[in-house]
Amino acid sequence: MSKKGIWLVQKITAEQRKIIQSIAPEYKLVEGWSEEATTFPLDDVEIVYGWDKKCSTLLESTSSHLRWLQVQSAGVDYLDLDRMEEKNILLTNGSGMHAVPIAESVFGMLLSYTRGIHQAIKDQSIKKWGNRDRLIELRECTIMIVGTGKIGLQIGRLAKAFGMKTIGVNRSGREVEYMDSIIKQAEVINHIKEVDIVVNILPSTNLTRHLFDKTVFSQMKEGTVFINVGRGQTVHTNDLINALDSGKIAFAGLDVFETEPLAEDSPLWEREDVLITPHISGQIRHFKELLFAIFEENLRAYVNGNDLPRNKVEYERSY
Repeated sequence: MSKKGIWLVQKITAEQRKIIQSIAPEYKLVEGWSEEATTFPLDDVEIVYGWDKKCSTLLESTSSHLRWLQVQSAGVDYLDLDRMEEKNILLTNGSGMHAVPIAESVFGMLLSYTRGIHQAIKDQSIKKWGNRDRLIELRECTIMIVGTGKIGLQIGRLAKAFGMKTIGVNRSGREVEYMDSIIKQAEVINHIKEVDIVVNILPSTNLTRHLFDKTVFSQMKEGTVFINVGRGQTVHTNDLINALDSGKIAFAGLDVFETEPLAEDSPLWEREDVLITPHISGQIRHFKELLFAIFEENLRAYVNGNDLPRNKVEYERSY
């Protein structure tokens, strides 16, 4: 094998290149978009920084020396996790980077409904002076945060700033800051009737697929607000539409969908009780710097033969 390669899918700055070269001088940096990428042997790639569909050939190759993949996203459901686990490939994600922007997007969605802003924007387009007599104050609401990782923690922090009561949901029932109470994921159906707002942040796994279906929606109180910034596959779309039709859900803010982009013929587009954003809640202004900070720390550990300290994905959990 020739010199080991670090394959760059995510672009880096000149300063970041110098840092990588100082940490791992024995590795060749290969820019995936460059002419050099057409000649460098893919089997010699040991580390990938970023991911795109072209990289799937590394997983398919029986002679690949890929050992570690650092992806940009928090969710990893788009990867062939079974194949990666079989090949003993280390996987780290971008968890934590997206926490603040997603939390802000959640409250943007909530306020657009509770303070009548969503409807006011529509009224403005037709020059309609539409009074509102049923606006909601968040301080009067109980919010259920389904998924109490880094994103859920930030949503809880903002919820407490608004004076809300918070119920967190996770697999183990472990206590989490900013949550007034914690319930296990399996108990959601028993407590969902107690809340005014449900925020779903769950990843897509075998345990979460279609977790929010007609059975769960039927237990909500009338007029519940539902926000999904997790993964589209965790929600049964037709059951969600039926819950909107029945009034169980008064308003849905949706950033993710079972199939993306959302089909033009989806009935969700036409609904006044739905706010659609095109999977943008996690976009970050300083994305390159934040992602590189994770990669740099992990790279220093990797070249010294140590366990990766940040955002290592556990295959049995798929996150």
